[in-house]
Amino acid sequence: DLGFDIIDVNFGCPVKKVLGRCRGGFHLSQPDVAIEVLRRTREIVPDEIPVTVKMRRGIDDSDESRDKFFTILDGAIELGLAAATIHGRTVEQRYIGPSRWSFLKEVKQHVGDRINILGSGDLFTAQDCLDMIEQTSVDGVTVARGAIGNPWIFEQCLALATGNPLPEPPSLHRQAEVMREHFALCE
Repeated sequence: DLGFDIIDVNFGCPVKKVLGRCRGGFHLSQPDVAIEVLRRTREIVPDEIPVTVKMRRGIDDSDESRDKFFTILDGAIELGLAAATIHGRTVEQRYIGPSRWSFLKEVKQHVGDRINILGSGDLFTAQDCLDMIEQTSVDGVTVARGAIGNPWIFEQCLALATGNPLPEPPSLHRQAEVMREHFALCE
């Protein structure tokens, strides 16, 4: 009723205070509860509004964690979610160490065309975005920390994806303009 275009359920947040409240990435440890959250969300949100889920590859690198990840992902597919954003790090890793893009490739092979998979992790340049799509076959990418201080990554990625050269770096005037806009939005 508030006019949102999409509802994204976040089971990927690795922040300690979020995990301590049994939220975010914590749900990757309890597939039945996670699937119930997704089911109730899909039921309450009108059909014309997509529901998506964001996940990390598990709590940790154990086989049990991996199995729980795929149980939740398969549940999301059965519930008709529109997409899943998958981060190539575990909750335990937070932001340390490389994102495991090979896992994203495995996920895409597992789901085929049953759900759109968006990859996340270690996307700091426009070329990184295209490389992830090429190397993993994901349907798209989500840029998080790579956009901090570089909101131009999106237009740069579009240019490369459409076969155009990278745009010129933003002028100091353009950077200041964007900073003022961000400040106004924060206010």
